[in-house]
Amino acid sequence: MNNTSQRRQVFIKKDFQGRFILGAFALILLSGLCSALLIYWMTGGDLQAQSQSAHASIVNASERLGISILIGNLVAILAAGGIAVGTVLYASHKIAGPLYRFETLCQEVGKGNLDTVTHLRENDQLQDLAQSFSTMVANLRNRRDHRQRLLAELDQQIGRCLINSGTELSPTQHEAISVLANLVAELEKLEK
Repeated sequence: MNNTSQRRQVFIKKDFQGRFILGAFALILLSGLCSALLIYWMTGGDLQAQSQSAHASIVNASERLGISILIGNLVAILAAGGIAVGTVLYASHKIAGPLYRFETLCQEVGKGNLDTVTHLRENDQLQDLAQSFSTMVANLRNRRDHRQRLLAELDQQIGRCLINSGTELSPTQHEAISVLANLVAELEKLEK
């Protein structure tokens, strides 16, 4: 078996991944637009005034343009960075919150609590996982209940055998019934 398996399908949750990619692309476009508008606003009037004068200073214009580009890019990076942090925090909360909920649910199920209920907020990611988890817990609960009913019936039948045939049973049969009763008791302890 090859331990370095490669993922063949890149788009697993197409809707979520598509929205995430579009959001990142929109953030890049917003950053570029912000930078361009800031540079235009800072240098537009000066460059137009210098181009109309008879003594246009190329050195002065390049210095002014360089400083404007630097300031424009810094402001755009800060604005886009702030928006990116907010967006990633919001998007990751829609994933981290449900993951934390599943972690606590798994701990509860591991302790034997099969009466847990999986509820996620409407806009959270991992809704399909929540549904699968709920189905799994319901199936485990049904199996536990069925096993408890079978154990109760087995215990009842063992009791009937002892009451109805107490003296008619051989020592080997008494021993077998005693072993069965002990096994039922041990299984009932495991269920609790």
